[in-house]
Amino acid sequence: MSQRIEKCNAIALRVTNYSNTSQITQFITDRFGMIGVIAKGSRNPKSKMSGVLQTLSLYELVIYKKENSLSLLKEITEVNDNFELLDDIEKTTCAQAGAEIYLQLLLEENDYKNFFMLLQTYFTYLKSVKRNFIIIFWRFFLRVCSYLGFPLTFDKCRMCDSKNVDEMYGITFKESGFICKKCVKKFPVKENLKCNSKTIHLLASINNISSQINSLQLSRDTIREINSIFKIYLNYHLHKQIHLKSLEIIY
Repeated sequence: MSQRIEKCNAIALRVTNYSNTSQITQFITDRFGMIGVIAKGSRNPKSKMSGVLQTLSLYELVIYKKENSLSLLKEITEVNDNFELLDDIEKTTCAQAGAEIYLQLLLEENDYKNFFMLLQTYFTYLKSVKRNFIIIFWRFFLRVCSYLGFPLTFDKCRMCDSKNVDEMYGITFKESGFICKKCVKKFPVKENLKCNSKTIHLLASINNISSQINSLQLSRDTIREINSIFKIYLNYHLHKQIHLKSLEIIY
């Protein structure tokens, strides 16, 4: 089986024990996108790799790259353990939700570096706020959708261009944004989802509330509704079921 030695930067998305001594890690990398790598002997306490592989951490890898099977880890250097992501359960959950989304995506080769940098930036922003980490996740989600080619925007009704937030009915998945109360009567399709007014107002301002993130009060119902909207939206455009089990732990 052909293989070659390659070097890349990588973020660990999932680490799984394999056999009695090894681990398999799913990485997002800047050069190869999603790859699975087996670290032989990494569970052996005497191994120099013992305890090094941790979910959400940033590494520099040297691997024996294989095209159609697991690559083999040759060398690993920890660049950032992202330990600050683990000091709050909501922050950790939102970070894991980002990794969970990536594990369910199929990326194009020319997008590898963009998605790698996006996740790295997302983790940095999560570490910069004190609460309401879910808002940072929502912004990350919207950027992911944009990178995938179906951006979701909340600046106006996608059918008539009305910008009156109070007149919005909810979300149209087909047109990727708001639909107003008048237009939903003209286009009553199953892709339209009614939302409560608090959700609509929050989505309308989601990109302009940076200074308020630490003080904003979010209800559990609003958080759950937006999480549900985003999950259904991704399901709709990817034509498959996307799971966000991480968020279900605390929301």
